[in-house]
Amino acid sequence: MDKAAPLSISVDNQRCHRYGFCQSEAPDVFQLGEDGRLAYRQSPEVSRNLDVISAARSCPMRAIEIVGKDS
Repeated sequence: MDKAAPLSISVDNQRCHRYGFCQSEAPDVFQLGEDGRLAYRQSPEVSRNLDVISAARSCPMRAIEIVGKDS
């Protein structure tokens, strides 16, 4: 995966248990709301790619999928 290319994010809400590790890694991309729901940017800025990749890796439920938009 090209870390300098735009990424697209999707979260499997069936797998996500809202532990918040993704928010810790990339708080400007992932946010847990007061209602417990996860909000996230589907197309974050390229400058956030490393944080997004780290957030996906930190998810214990492997609920975050990231793909390069060019792939």
